[in-house]
Amino acid sequence: MRKFLMVTTSVFWAGNAQAQEFTDEVTLLATTYHNEIISVAKRTNRQIRTKYPAAVEVFDNLKIEEVSAVHPAELLNKVTGVHIHRGSGLEHLTSVRSPILTGGAGAGSFLYLQDGVPLRAAGFSNVNGLFEAQTEFAEAVEVFKGPGSVLYGSNALHGLINIRSQPAFDEQQRYKITVSDDGHFSGTFSSSRDKTVARVALVSDNGFRDNSGYDQQKFSLSVTDTNLGSDVRLDWHVSAQNLNQETAGFIRGDDAYLDDDIRFTNPNPEAYRDARSVRTHVRLKKNDFVVIPYARWTDMEFLRHFVPGQATEKVGHWSVGSLNTWYGDNLILGFDAEFTNGFLDEFQTGPTTGFRNDFVQGEHYDYEVDTITLAGYGEYDLALGDKTELSFGARAEYVDYSYDNKIDTADVGRFRRVDDRSDDFFIITPKIALSYRASARTRLYARAVRGARAPQVTDLYSLQTQQQPGEIRNETLDSFEAGLKYRWRRLNFEAAAYAMEKDNFFFRNSAGLNVVNGKTSHRGLEASARWAPADWLELSGNINFADHTYNFSDAANSASNTITDGAKVDTAPEFYGTGVIKILPFEDFSAELEWRHLGEYFLDPGNTQTYPGHDVFVLRSQYKFSDAATIFARMDNLFDKRYANRADFAFGGERYFPGRPRTLFVGLRGEF
Repeated sequence: MRKFLMVTTSVFWAGNAQAQEFTDEVTLLATTYHNEIISVAKRTNRQIRTKYPAAVEVFDNLKIEEVSAVHPAELLNKVTGVHIHRGSGLEHLTSVRSPILTGGAGAGSFLYLQDGVPLRAAGFSNVNGLFEAQTEFAEAVEVFKGPGSVLYGSNALHGLINIRSQPAFDEQQRYKITVSDDGHFSGTFSSSRDKTVARVALVSDNGFRDNSGYDQQKFSLSVTDTNLGSDVRLDWHVSAQNLNQETAGFIRGDDAYLDDDIRFTNPNPEAYRDARSVRTHVRLKKNDFVVIPYARWTDMEFLRHFVPGQATEKVGHWSVGSLNTWYGDNLILGFDAEFTNGFLDEFQTGPTTGFRNDFVQGEHYDYEVDTITLAGYGEYDLALGDKTELSFGARAEYVDYSYDNKIDTADVGRFRRVDDRSDDFFIITPKIALSYRASARTRLYARAVRGARAPQVTDLYSLQTQQQPGEIRNETLDSFEAGLKYRWRRLNFEAAAYAMEKDNFFFRNSAGLNVVNGKTSHRGLEASARWAPADWLELSGNINFADHTYNFSDAANSASNTITDGAKVDTAPEFYGTGVIKILPFEDFSAELEWRHLGEYFLDPGNTQTYPGHDVFVLRSQYKFSDAATIFARMDNLFDKRYANRADFAFGGERYFPGRPRTLFVGLRGEF
């Protein structure tokens, strides 16, 4: 009954005009765990997920509560085609139909959104972008796999992750408290009244390694569904977060993650990350026109413990912008505009070091960048009979960077500081999709799209001496995808195959050197299923096969750093997936066992070093005493497996972030 109410509530939110269209789906939706109403595809207009011709997965509030994640990776790694490597504390690297990407590639290849608004300006992204998202207060978490729709531009390359905030409910307070046997504590509280809701989240974690604890505070305030007269509706949201983290660095050495004398240590007790951010946006809707003005501010300081020299980097930006969209019956037209001012300062206090003494003591970079981004887009849906629909559109985006160097123009070690300059980029990304309703239970789709991104600011202006200013071009990703979505009573099954070609791939190789003109190919098959053979039993899981290869050659001074055309991209497992057995032996109690499998992958571009992969199990249970109290428990790494959350090969040796040992989390949540 509770699942049915969640689905019907979502249908109501979607609007009376669409409610009749949804009626034939409601019975099927009520048998699933996931909220089937999505907004990420078209930013604000909600629609049925299975009808959209692309691979989109969504976790609703019920599933989010059930997982009780203390890190977003614990939830998102359940998504088909996604695997996120955790670093220290809240740090992470993301993969969505891609290898694990680092540096500018990792920051710029994925778009992180809160209620459809990017968390950061496109050129100033952060590889650890999820720690800024307000997942603790999510109504739903949506994952769009592959290049995004026409409503999203730079960074919507390999995928999008959107956090939908919980709406306000009349006269309701919610709380959640979680503790662990190794020093984790987190608490959230929200209070809702008269369409206004305030939320607070606090977390303190000692870390399972030496000197690796962190503290984070989050706050948000929302005013929802306010009528301003003349058919104008307003939704307003403001959020803030503060992170203070003592970061644990890589442990080094062959298979170091297996050694109990090493895996709990921290070679970089001096490392840290301090980050602050504030964001606000207003959604104004009048008839079919939606305007979302927004502003953001971020500021971060951290020690670059992962490279020789360990410079301190200070980086931040502020932005103002507006997302403006008109929704017709079968047509979407829009225009987006944003201005951003950002800065970066990198200073090495320690002595000069490195293979050629190229990590020099002193100032590396100090610059500001002003950015203007303008975009126009349109999409049209055309019915080709009763069962087939064609959707096509395009986005045109212009990005202008104005760079101001604050120190002398010079080469210092491997670092190149260039004169003041301006760079601009123009991107056109066409998209076309075909959807076919083969039966009441089966839908087929095919999708051909181009994703593209302008370079990150650090790609353009944190140069190395082998680079020339202005040589970096737009990165493009051409993708073709075909998929199947099937539902029958208690069975849900989805499968997709994709092929993607990436050009002008900018990345940092395992020697820490920038590569400006890479080419890669990406092929994949993914499938997920959820089946409830009985009222007391549910089986679910996904399996992924991915083949990521280099399509160019790049000679280097060692076999491990040399890239050969046709070689496997490093940190890109071919096989990975999850499986879950869930039982509901009696009302208000559930328990599940989750198996996480990550296959073998290469650690270096030369394909000379490998990580064997791992299998980790998680046990969860919960019991609802009443609306005011549900007790839950989770045992991570049930069999105390020694494994690596992240493994790579850099600067001549193997490096690892070890996985957390067996850990018990327990908690209490409820509403009153």
